[in-house]
Amino acid sequence: MKGLFLIILFSQSLLLHAYDLGFVSVPDMNQIMEYPSDVNPEWPLELIDIAKQDYTRNTKASFCMRPPEMVDTVVIHHSETSSSATPAYINELHLARGTATDPWYMIAYTYVINSPYKGATVPTPLVTDGRPIEIAGAHAGSNVFIPMDSEQAKIWADKKILCGKENEVPTFDATLVKNGKIKANVTTIGVVINGNYAPFAKNNPGGYSKRAPRYPTDKTQDMIARLSCQLQKKYPRMKYIKWHNYYHDTSCPGTIKSYIGQIKTLAKGYGCDFN
Repeated sequence: MKGLFLIILFSQSLLLHAYDLGFVSVPDMNQIMEYPSDVNPEWPLELIDIAKQDYTRNTKASFCMRPPEMVDTVVIHHSETSSSATPAYINELHLARGTATDPWYMIAYTYVINSPYKGATVPTPLVTDGRPIEIAGAHAGSNVFIPMDSEQAKIWADKKILCGKENEVPTFDATLVKNGKIKANVTTIGVVINGNYAPFAKNNPGGYSKRAPRYPTDKTQDMIARLSCQLQKKYPRMKYIKWHNYYHDTSCPGTIKSYIGQIKTLAKGYGCDFN
């Protein structure tokens, strides 16, 4: 728990210095670790329970911080692992994916969903926190640039997106924008459904056979809808649900992509509208 609060409060402390005081300084990390947990705002509406997870982080890796208002899109993924894989295991996979020249900070996604394949009974359905929403993810493609709306463009122009490492002064990184477009990871969050919903292939040896395709259950679809709606009610600018291969060529999220329309319909039943 303390590790997760450290990340959230680290980003919030730096954002406070940068936005309100006009400069950035390195916060006292020990003091942040002792902050009470009730500093985090409550959800305006509880549609789904979200478990907490303490993650190992690579402090040699850099990351970018953003105001939550910068985010307008939920991107759906599958993990290409067992459906029973834990969030901590996904985090270790992502840390191992990094290199000496391009280390990964922590789990790439903002939320992790465990749920059985259709026709299966395990694992127990569960939603778990990933990296804090204030920290840009690493899931939509590091070199994918997308348009900004006027509010996002203003946040960018005001230099409210800062990058750096733990215990170092963060800086403004102009390479996040090219030709007026911003890296997709900056304006999105990743929601991963643990499991492999794509067919077997040379580059996907854990995929399903043609005789036994894998599909998300009604419960899985409902969990995605509830989580997305809960996020929209807390962050009203979150108005899109997309899928990984919307951004670039990949088999992710497999058969889940066919259910995005149904997920949006389910979210509408909870009072949310997604494009």
